[in-house]
Amino acid sequence: MAREMTARHFARHFIASRCPVPLFRDAPMPSPQIAEAERRIQQALETKATELNLSGLDLQTVPPELGKLANLTQLSLFQNQLTTVPPELGKLANLTELSLFQNQLTTVPPELGKLANLTVLFLNQNQLTTVPPELGKLANLTVLSLNYNQLTTVPPELGNSPI
Repeated sequence: MAREMTARHFARHFIASRCPVPLFRDAPMPSPQIAEAERRIQQALETKATELNLSGLDLQTVPPELGKLANLTQLSLFQNQLTTVPPELGKLANLTELSLFQNQLTTVPPELGKLANLTVLFLNQNQLTTVPPELGKLANLTVLSLNYNQLTTVPPELGNSPI
């Protein structure tokens, strides 16, 4: 009995049968937005970029490879559909500006409190009901934008921040 092949299955089978290293996994193909984000991240890795703009791509997730961009000082992830961000962002020690506004964030990872050089953090226009108290450890933070969220309380630790 002949098996019908979808175009994707055929492409995987055709390429995989002619290449010593498999190019495709069984995982579904990434969306064009994720593919574009991964392309930009790869380019930033290769060029040791200090700025990266992943805004306006309608991303629902952020590739965790973002945490490998050690040279980044500015990261823009605004105007997406993110509900959370990977804790790997806490590894971006040189980050001074992080823009996460106009998403659907419901939580913020406490690892962002490790970004000692962060001076600007935009979290406005999300769905946050609280923020982690670890953000109070950001001694260099001068701008923290939390307006247009669903905040019911703000951790007292933020009172220790210079903002």
